[in-house]
Amino acid sequence: MTNLNLPITPKQQTLNSQGPYIIYQKGVPMSFEEIIDDNAAKVQKPLSYIIKIILITSIIYAIYTHAWRVLFIDILLLILVFLPSIIRKYNIEIPREIELVLLAFVIISFFLGDIRGMIIQAFFGLAIGFVGYTFLFILAKNSKIKVSTTLTYIFIVGFSLGIGAMTELSKFGLKTFLGYEIGIADYHYAISSLTFVLFGSLIATTLALIYIKGNKLPILKHFIKRFKKKNPNLFIERIDSPEEIFELIKKGENEKIEFKSTLRTNLHTLEFDRKIEHSALKTIAAFLNTEGGTLLIGVSDHGNIFGIEKDRFQSNDKFNLHFTNLIKEYMGNEHLPFLHFELIMIKGKNILKIDCMKSNKPVFLKFHKDEKFYIRIGAATVQIIGSKLVSYINNSFRK
Repeated sequence: MTNLNLPITPKQQTLNSQGPYIIYQKGVPMSFEEIIDDNAAKVQKPLSYIIKIILITSIIYAIYTHAWRVLFIDILLLILVFLPSIIRKYNIEIPREIELVLLAFVIISFFLGDIRGMIIQAFFGLAIGFVGYTFLFILAKNSKIKVSTTLTYIFIVGFSLGIGAMTELSKFGLKTFLGYEIGIADYHYAISSLTFVLFGSLIATTLALIYIKGNKLPILKHFIKRFKKKNPNLFIERIDSPEEIFELIKKGENEKIEFKSTLRTNLHTLEFDRKIEHSALKTIAAFLNTEGGTLLIGVSDHGNIFGIEKDRFQSNDKFNLHFTNLIKEYMGNEHLPFLHFELIMIKGKNILKIDCMKSNKPVFLKFHKDEKFYIRIGAATVQIIGSKLVSYINNSFRK
């Protein structure tokens, strides 16, 4: 166990799990990403409200003056502004940088003149295309669906055109409701608009495929890294078959994978040992507090499969019950929904696979009347205390 309670001075540059810290607030170091989050939050909210008011006002005025093309463009912009809020309803967090890029584009669009419509429609297709790719990526990660290049293009383009068509149908429906005649020019404009949306979605799909193939564009790489960090639970791969588990074991331990030979038995003394139990619980707590991960019990550090039989329980049911009671006693019932555990037979032996999602609140481990807080740094589980603990909780579990 590593203790990270190091002294901090105002001019000191420190490196820990949150990255390089160079600016300090109230004696607590802040990383570049934290600085972006803190400052962006101060600008983003009031700016977003102002832009929404302007767009809604413009939409009302466009309806009043029958400026249907302006209405359509303003609706697209309003969807882009509301997009982060809509996505958050599905428990998906959007990095502040992406929100600021959307807001900056909306502001710039007011000064684009005659090309405003084309640029906005293409950008709309681009933005919705990336949203579609995100959904496809999450679906593929959490299922057995094999995503090919063809499927990627079909899904993302269809997703973008579907939303674009809904906005066009809304415009046509509004004109019909208000009793205005729909002319041939409206149909031409609708097709033209959807063509630009198609163009933007094709760009988004192509960039996504380029990224997948290893050509990681710096800006795209940064946004994807931030998105993954904000939403670790969306990128937990489902590994259930014995063959997949065996391949996982061969890769060894890392930031999101750890092995424990037993749950409670000390293999040196062959006695039940509370410290062995505590070691497994520390790893689980660290996964819950960081970005999730998988713990395999019944596998040695070197990948040898011992199985849970070393713990000498009367049955698998009693093993599961004992494990559940440990979580309840030392962490609390409220954290069970973030754990998925099952016994899997490999080479004639049962191992316990525990998939841990990132918790929505800090997880403290109780032991000997103390409460301790653990996180993952690389392949290690470490305890943090003091100002570093306060800073970590504020930045990792903020509402």
